[in-house]
Amino acid sequence: MADRATQLEACKAAASKSKLQLQAAASKDEALELAIDVAENLVKALKLTSDPEERKNLKSQCRAIMDVADGIKTSKDWPSAAPATQNTKHGEVERWAVDVAESDPLGPPRLQSNPQPPSAILVDLSLNPGTDNPTASGNSHTLTSTTLQTSHDPDDLANLEEKQKRDEHRQDLPTVSHPRVRKLEPPISTRKLTRKEAILLLKASVVNGFKCPPWDKNPASSEFALVEGYDLYTDERELGLSAYQYQFFESWVRAPKALPPPSMYPNDRNGLGPVMGTTRSIDLVQDAATDCSVVASLCAGIARAERGHEQMLSNMIWPFDKNRGKPVLTSNGKYVVRLNFNGCWRKVVIDDRLPVSNTHRLLHVVDRHNPALLWPALLEKAYLKVRGGYDFPGSNSCGDLWTLTGWIPEQVYLQETDTVPSQLWNRIYNSFLYGDVLVTVGTGKMSTRQERELGLEGQHSYVVLDMKETDDDKLLLVKNPWVEGKGWRGPRPSTAPLLATSSSSVVSKSGTDALNRDNASTMDKAHPTTFWIDLEQVIQHFESLYLNWNPGLFRFRQDIHFDWRIESRRPTEACIEKHPQFSFWSKEAGVVWFLLSRHFRDDPDDPLETSDAFNDGSIRPETQIYSSGEPLKGYMSIFVCNGHGYRHYIKDTYLESGPYVCTPQSLLRWEADADKTYTIVIDQDELPPSQYTFSLSAFSNSNMTLEPATLKYPIQKTIRSEWTKHTAGGGTSSTRYFENPQYMLEIHEKCSLAIMLTSTTHGNPLHVKLALGHGKRLYRLQSRDVLVDSGDHRGGCVFAEINDLQPGLYTVICSLFEGGMTGDFTLRVDSTRETTLKPIPRDGAGLLAMKLSPACFGPNVHKVAAPLVPRRLASYTIVARFIKATSPRSHDLGMLARSPLRLSVELGRGPERKFLVASEGGEYADSATVRSESIHLDPTLLRQDDIWIVLDRLSGPGGSVEEWYDVELFIDMPQACTIGVWRNWDG
Repeated sequence: MADRATQLEACKAAASKSKLQLQAAASKDEALELAIDVAENLVKALKLTSDPEERKNLKSQCRAIMDVADGIKTSKDWPSAAPATQNTKHGEVERWAVDVAESDPLGPPRLQSNPQPPSAILVDLSLNPGTDNPTASGNSHTLTSTTLQTSHDPDDLANLEEKQKRDEHRQDLPTVSHPRVRKLEPPISTRKLTRKEAILLLKASVVNGFKCPPWDKNPASSEFALVEGYDLYTDERELGLSAYQYQFFESWVRAPKALPPPSMYPNDRNGLGPVMGTTRSIDLVQDAATDCSVVASLCAGIARAERGHEQMLSNMIWPFDKNRGKPVLTSNGKYVVRLNFNGCWRKVVIDDRLPVSNTHRLLHVVDRHNPALLWPALLEKAYLKVRGGYDFPGSNSCGDLWTLTGWIPEQVYLQETDTVPSQLWNRIYNSFLYGDVLVTVGTGKMSTRQERELGLEGQHSYVVLDMKETDDDKLLLVKNPWVEGKGWRGPRPSTAPLLATSSSSVVSKSGTDALNRDNASTMDKAHPTTFWIDLEQVIQHFESLYLNWNPGLFRFRQDIHFDWRIESRRPTEACIEKHPQFSFWSKEAGVVWFLLSRHFRDDPDDPLETSDAFNDGSIRPETQIYSSGEPLKGYMSIFVCNGHGYRHYIKDTYLESGPYVCTPQSLLRWEADADKTYTIVIDQDELPPSQYTFSLSAFSNSNMTLEPATLKYPIQKTIRSEWTKHTAGGGTSSTRYFENPQYMLEIHEKCSLAIMLTSTTHGNPLHVKLALGHGKRLYRLQSRDVLVDSGDHRGGCVFAEINDLQPGLYTVICSLFEGGMTGDFTLRVDSTRETTLKPIPRDGAGLLAMKLSPACFGPNVHKVAAPLVPRRLASYTIVARFIKATSPRSHDLGMLARSPLRLSVELGRGPERKFLVASEGGEYADSATVRSESIHLDPTLLRQDDIWIVLDRLSGPGGSVEEWYDVELFIDMPQACTIGVWRNWDG
């Protein structure tokens, strides 16, 4: 048995070895021979194993390798192999390729001369990445040349195999022996801008008093030539410095004298001056500047390029030499930088002057290995020009990288309880290796003792230069960009690689040299502030993980730009009727990312602390853990609702929402269904009252549309009013409920409508009801008469909606939960057809009120009456309201002991009496309020008999119970009558 198992393992090992050799096959014949050898060993292994699952896997690999062999036979040419890669212990990219080939079915090789579409994009954009297979998260790049086509588990890849046909977006780099890295072209929004959006983007060009127009074309080389008779280009004004920086500030100096820094070469500077390129690795640091997030962002982009990927920072500076792949020094001191902010790529023009220190302290970013390198300082200056100056306190690095690179920012809060280390690692590891995500981290507020013991800086940004995985550890190579910063003093991973093997210190002689990450002969010694740290320690001691994703991972993008005025009167949290809302449709099911970006505004005259370019809101007060003492900017978020693209009124139900963030960017990752339309709602909390502009971007691998949400009910009627002490009748359980404001709603033709009741007095719980009331004031209400209501009482805003309402007259009742509470309100009725909305006069409006003494039914009394003596012809309306029911022991029995009641005006008494008017047509009403219709009484009626106001309860409520009622008369003439006292009227 042991021999059989040994033979099985030997066959599998031989097959794996041949697979690895197949990737570097020098000729078509050699590749075919190796493919056949793999197949033979797999067949032998198949005969030796008895495990059903293993047999199934081996059969699958056999079929796949036969397809490989067929592909090799039919290929017309074969590229010559590059020199073999050194087989090193830490060859991560090569090891990943082997692991994928061994764990997944094999497909035919893709040849350089005839690339085929990949079966899957090897990056996991799903919302719940798998945790079992460390390669399940994949990466964005395929293996080309003689590498093998791979496919991943459909569950791990969220069924992206059929959705992400991406090969047309890739461009080959020069052939090397490593798995070839292909560039992913970022998608461009195909949505046509409206005139309003175009104007909005133009107005957003001015920031901090500087004009930064949208990027329409690359600058001409003539812009950078010094014309005879003209001075060197100089900015309109100098950028600001902090009080701390002014301690060291000497002057603004042109680049030829500013670099390398004079403090490093104080004497003879002959032959010294700025350069735009270097053959050594780049090690950027900050000193007296406070823009740690910016420097960390620059380091992240540079580290990616040094791992073998295309340039993504230096190519943002003009003039740029495409042939040499680097910026060019200008003769007139002018540079143009391409930055992504305020809705599009923009042109930022700067001069080459840098702030020079009178000491060894440096006021701008510098390369520790190449102090003369100019382009990082120019890129920093352009960014700080947008953000307010060199005294910029920093923000979060994923927001900085969004501006510098256009890569999609995502902030992961490491302290959240739902952070699962293995899932987090699987999401980013392979994507990082293949250059599809930039990673930075940030600390929160820390005590001095914590900083000293851990070797970390509080409220500081760090860059992740490299990531490695072993059997036991998940490691990150982290760099502190501060020149005088500390190095990690916490637990060190036992399996940490030598710092010399870091990809961050590889000399990048060509675009892909850095893929050989163990070539020690090309290393620069790393600084102590660069250290390996385990993922668990990162999660424990850092506050946030900042990710910037390659937009090229998506095939499609749609942008929409809009403005939003935040009112000084804060609306209720539930009411979103005035919020920006959008209609989103996706052709196919799959992952969609929504990115909301708040624009920087132009406030050149305001203090920097209130400028949202200088302080973007990512900096919080000292009392909070994120802090740095600047004012809070408020929060914003994105909601996805199943609203079919129609505007929503209240935030009650939604499918997905993003976190409320105080930064200028908010990301929501979400799974959309195929061919379904949703409503996207933008929400905010505590944003200072002002006019804001935003951009919303949707990224997907399916065709999609993103447009403003449409009005489901285009016709709007609005009435503003208030509850007063006379009209605040309270809820339905109150005896004064029908005193609440009521409105006549006339429907002219069948339609659907929505009713919304809002109040700026948020403490008042509201309620609105639509009832069959024939457009008249209601005094009693049964459940069958209520067509729709807003449900439970809620503060600030309530909403009701009804479809297919028939033509007719209806009554709307607006109420508060408690009687006697006053406040303003706005009643709004939106409909699909024209309607009429009018207030109904309150009870007794325009009439004289005459309140009688309370009427009391004794324990055994069923009827009471009071004489009415008319003095002149007048109209009378009588209302009786239940007060209370009491027992002889004076216990209030409340509303439960109320008896059905009838109110009437009678002429005479006894069997011959005549009813002049009676409530409810003479029927007894089980209601807290009963009233009579209006009746005209003439004094001549007294010639026939006496006139009585009679209250008649149907029966006693059982036992010895007294009932008390308020009775009020509304008369249209003064001094029209006299009323006597109440008396028992039984018999």
